[in-house]
Amino acid sequence: MRARTAAIIVGGLDCLAAAVLVAVYLKSGSDPATKGFDIAAAGVTIILVAVTALPALVLSFLQRAPHTAVALALGFPVSFVLVFVAAVTVFAFN
Repeated sequence: MRARTAAIIVGGLDCLAAAVLVAVYLKSGSDPATKGFDIAAAGVTIILVAVTALPALVLSFLQRAPHTAVALALGFPVSFVLVFVAAVTVFAFN
């Protein structure tokens, strides 16, 4: 598989996953006291996809820097996992 094709596929899946996550965050029936955390998580997810998956898709469609596009596309899942682990660690030890 070529790097451009991989970046388009992974970037598209990143955007789809981000849309599903944001919908889950905003539609969750969580306690009103923790609703702010859901909104914050949705915002972080949107920011992560805006700085990783969207530039990867733009680079891929413009046929520029295919390896950089793949790295950016893979950056969303990696950064999402790192932010999630950091949040769990902070809440677990406080």
